[in-house]
Amino acid sequence: MNFCTYCGIELDIDVIICPLCGKTIGKEHSAELTDQTGHYPSDIILLYRKETRKHIWELTGIIAFSAIAVCSIVDLVISRSLSWSLFADTSVLAAWICLTLILLAFKKYYIIIPGLLITILTELFLLDLFSGQADWFYGIGLPITIALFVFISIITLLWKVALFKGFNILAFAFLVLSGFCIVAEVFIDKFLFNTIDIRWSAIVAVSILPIALVLLFVHYRMKKGKRLDSYFHV
Repeated sequence: MNFCTYCGIELDIDVIICPLCGKTIGKEHSAELTDQTGHYPSDIILLYRKETRKHIWELTGIIAFSAIAVCSIVDLVISRSLSWSLFADTSVLAAWICLTLILLAFKKYYIIIPGLLITILTELFLLDLFSGQADWFYGIGLPITIALFVFISIITLLWKVALFKGFNILAFAFLVLSGFCIVAEVFIDKFLFNTIDIRWSAIVAVSILPIALVLLFVHYRMKKGKRLDSYFHV
């Protein structure tokens, strides 16, 4: 099989003109172009994906800041001040920042996870501040958000270090989810009732445990470490 040195798609041996980009492809021409540019089909595909993420980021930036401008202007015209638009503007901006981190720091989890944490915490604090009193942020928003990202970091670390990424990752994710539910109920009870009475989170944890055990059994006993993508033929 040959590859088009212009767009990177796979071609049959006897193909002279690429059906995707329309460029003329020849063995001598392809070899010469590869030697001159040093670009291989895989490099071209990665470059194309990077450019696509950049274009999505630019487009979403235009949409986000247009939405912020529209909400602010409408609020100023109707209320003669910025009131409800503060909630909408900060929410749209936070969503765009999160999308920016995912697109521009693609697969760089050490940048994405802390960046998302800081962005979401800042957004929650501003929403609480705009409501007139910053009380629930410190009691519920801050600790639960930090706990959520700690558990997300644990799952990400397990994904990175796991030799076979199959049903075991799903099982560990369920176990981590049950732990997060317990932590969340602790902070909610402490904030609302000034006491800790674990109930619904315990039911969730007990319900999730059999599912996690079944997934671990399927992964390590029946499929013997088979990858999840190959199991579903992805």
